[in-house]
Amino acid sequence: MKVKGILFTIISATLFGCAPSIVQKIYSYGATPETTTFFRNFFAVPITFIIILLQKGSFRITKKQLFSITVISCGGLGCATLTLVSSYPFIGTSMATTLHFLYPVFVALICFIFFKEKLVKMKIVALILSIIGILFFFQKGGNSNHIYLGIFLSVLSGLANAFYMVGIDKFNLREIPSMVLTFFISLFAAIGLLLFGLCTNRIHFNLPHQAYFFMFLNSILIAFVAIALLQIGIKYLNATMAAMLSLFEPVTSNIIGVLFMGEDMTIKKVIGSIIILGSAMLIVLIDQRPNHEVEQKQLCETIQKEFH
Repeated sequence: MKVKGILFTIISATLFGCAPSIVQKIYSYGATPETTTFFRNFFAVPITFIIILLQKGSFRITKKQLFSITVISCGGLGCATLTLVSSYPFIGTSMATTLHFLYPVFVALICFIFFKEKLVKMKIVALILSIIGILFFFQKGGNSNHIYLGIFLSVLSGLANAFYMVGIDKFNLREIPSMVLTFFISLFAAIGLLLFGLCTNRIHFNLPHQAYFFMFLNSILIAFVAIALLQIGIKYLNATMAAMLSLFEPVTSNIIGVLFMGEDMTIKKVIGSIIILGSAMLIVLIDQRPNHEVEQKQLCETIQKEFH
């Protein structure tokens, strides 16, 4: 059973790692990041709605939960997805995905600053390592401004994703069935992104049918296949191993970016990637202690939910 859990978790992480290449394909048809992100959530709404009906589930939630979901959908998930895919044209998918994986460090930082949770020495070390890792991605040159913007957007995506994960934990949204929570989060994220895109004139609907096909494919692969495999994997593994195997996502993204998308990978970027992923792994290992095990498992279940 453990081998089965490892296999499912790795396949899930690999699918998540392939998502950026699909997004780049969508861009080739003239779609903007706002368009891509909107339809990523929009397509998930009717599908989750049908699944809940087939399961004879209930859509009932409290007003407090509705408000909390609205906040984390727009300020967390919507912002995280939009900033991440917006960074791809500036720094490439491999570099962006690696920087996005700073979110475990941001989770620890948010919990320390706003919820007064103890920040142990090793987590401080992980925070320092993550900052050092980011510095390896900076470079001088004619396109340095674009690189800095891409770095800012991808790091911001990690921060927004951390806010999303902490919000699910601290706003007591875990008691909502996962499919129902996915439905409402996708719905409000789609609404928020639609309003933002219309106000900025950045959502385009006049796209070839191939673009809609790949946007639908992206939504299906991530919202259902990858997440389902991840949740199955967590059932067979402990939370720490599942979280560590999720690091296959940036590894996959780096391999695809370099081999198939012509992205460059310098020694500095390799070192920076190792440091950043190492800091993320350090956070995971710290939280494997008994008093963190339940919390870590619950966080693992939302690490990728409704994302990328």
